[in-house]
Amino acid sequence: MLGAPEVIETLIDTGRSFIFDTGLAPACADAALRAVEILERHPELPERASANARALAGTARELGLESGEPAAAVVPIALGSPGAAVSAVTLCAELGVRVGCFRPPSVPQGRSCLRLTARANLGSDDLAVIRRALTAVAERKVGK
Repeated sequence: MLGAPEVIETLIDTGRSFIFDTGLAPACADAALRAVEILERHPELPERASANARALAGTARELGLESGEPAAAVVPIALGSPGAAVSAVTLCAELGVRVGCFRPPSVPQGRSCLRLTARANLGSDDLAVIRRALTAVAERKVGK
């Protein structure tokens, strides 16, 4: 590196996060700080997110889909084969619900699943849309 000693020192001290992925990215650090500020102003948000996760898992179980009791905001819904999970993602998207899809090797064979993420701001209208999408997934699974 060529430059004034002050420039070289600054690059060494601050450039790590732009060079190595082990450094904390400034945008991520700022987002974390903002999240803490929001939680300080609204300490009820984590419990609301957890309650919505429990509601989503309960809806899935009511519809005959396999889901456990979520420990956090992520709600896995086991569907079995990778094809079933991918098909369910497409169906959910068509019905206005974006979900994740995990297949082997991320999960064991036969345990491909949807992953829903609850948020504190899910309202009754949102939960109704999700119920419609999960109902369609359950009906398609039973029909196969």
